[in-house]
Amino acid sequence: MKPIAELYSKSFRILFFDELSDYKQTISDLTEKLETKKNTNAYNNLGIAYFEIGQYEEALTNLNASIELNDKNGIAYINRAELYKKWNKLGESESDYGKAIELNPKDATFWRCRAYLRKEKGELINALSDFKRAKRIEPRFQPTRIEIKELEKELGIEGK
Repeated sequence: MKPIAELYSKSFRILFFDELSDYKQTISDLTEKLETKKNTNAYNNLGIAYFEIGQYEEALTNLNASIELNDKNGIAYINRAELYKKWNKLGESESDYGKAIELNPKDATFWRCRAYLRKEKGELINALSDFKRAKRIEPRFQPTRIEIKELEKELGIEGK
């Protein structure tokens, strides 16, 4: 049996590169290892893998387990927020994005994720605020700069 760190690293690579054909084996390997040693990152990766193959209830179970093991794991909150968003549970989604931001306020990705949700909900001022916060953290990230310009234009506050 492989050490948990090796399985976590391998599962992360598979998920990062979206190697769908390897998901089932990764799920099997991580599940087997988790029977003997609990690990927040392994549960998080299982949640992502289940999400990617459309098994959303299993995804939620594993993301919840990841958070229960380490309630300071901002990544697990972001992933669970994405799942809630998929289910159109926008209040729960925004709450989890907020928790991730609270835990990692210097992560521009977290701010952008919540900004996109707020934009979808029609909360354009709040979305703009989140995008601007992300821009302060990563000033050269072009997609954020574009979103800010588009929102300012839509809100009629261009260049102000």
